[in-house]
Amino acid sequence: MNKHQSVYVNTIFLLLVFGLGLASLLHPSSERSETENRPLQQMPALTWESLFSGQFSEDYEEYLSDQFILRDQWITMKTDVERLCLKQDSNDVYFAADDYLIEKHSDVFAQDTAQQNIQRLAGFMQQMSERYDQDHLSCIIVPNAVDVLADKLPPFADPYDEEIYLEKIRSVLPQGVWVDASKILKDAYAKSKEAPDQAGNELYYRTDHHWKSASAMDVFAAWIAQKHIGEVVPGQFTVSEVSDTFEGTIASRLGIRGRADSIERYDPAEPFDYYLIYNRSDDVRNSVYHEASLDTRDQYAYFYGGNYGLIEAKMPDAHTGRSLLVIKDSYAHCFTPLTYGYFDKVDMLDPRYFNESILQRIEEEEYTDILFLFNAAGFAEETSIARLLA
Repeated sequence: MNKHQSVYVNTIFLLLVFGLGLASLLHPSSERSETENRPLQQMPALTWESLFSGQFSEDYEEYLSDQFILRDQWITMKTDVERLCLKQDSNDVYFAADDYLIEKHSDVFAQDTAQQNIQRLAGFMQQMSERYDQDHLSCIIVPNAVDVLADKLPPFADPYDEEIYLEKIRSVLPQGVWVDASKILKDAYAKSKEAPDQAGNELYYRTDHHWKSASAMDVFAAWIAQKHIGEVVPGQFTVSEVSDTFEGTIASRLGIRGRADSIERYDPAEPFDYYLIYNRSDDVRNSVYHEASLDTRDQYAYFYGGNYGLIEAKMPDAHTGRSLLVIKDSYAHCFTPLTYGYFDKVDMLDPRYFNESILQRIEEEEYTDILFLFNAAGFAEETSIARLLA
């Protein structure tokens, strides 16, 4: 390359770098990424405190990353290049067998928050065990796909063993509280491999981090049997597919298009009346299912319409004499509707959005049953778990 060619190349390179950077700064900031279904970092406020603490530079770097012009297109191109180079993972996600995109959850379980949350949950459950016996107090921590679908991971993949973390949780809980979702799902997965062509045998979405409704049903059936609440009998529920175009948050994060999951719902064969009250407001609904969400990027919001601090479900004709509080993350959204035939009232409380005292809520409502339901990685990194004892 001669001198003139070198000048031209360097000039073009600098124009691209500074031009794209300037364009990103001048481009209006977006509040939210519909593709990734998350809020985007906004321009941080510059103060002496944030500048000298390093917080400003950290937030500003995240702002540039989130607001970079043509960000979605660059992400897609980066993923395409990595696949062409035969990379087995990208952005903490494995390219797994059968078109699964499986999150690694690297370092999540080794963080201080993960260890502290074990003790916080143990303290809460110990306090609840003074009021509730083991048939009325439950903890379900759902393993993630990286644990249950381990045989789909690429060769030489070395994810953290979630079973170690789950065993730590189980070991500190009161006797009889733990519901072994890991064993239930691994047994279900083993059976599904014996009949791979059977409909509804997928346990997790291929493009999203949630479990599927069939998995929730497996754990639900085991839970009500273990707690002597009842049993699921053949023909009790009907299954219907409500979408076959769901592209979840993992695929969106990698800019991958063209892979789609199906969403199923389970309905009682003999319907009954219920209604929902959202956040103790005038927002009253008569269905768990939010049809409009199927026309958006966030199709998983079909269940309940998304995340809320408190959703109260009333079953006026149930007459069971029992009421349930589900303290949960979004894994509970396809699980909780299954409980409606077994209780007069089911409240679903999300500590991430519920800003009042959880203990006071339990005291005032006098629930007969308490269920804590989170996914393993979500529980490990969730800071709001500290509010269980507040």
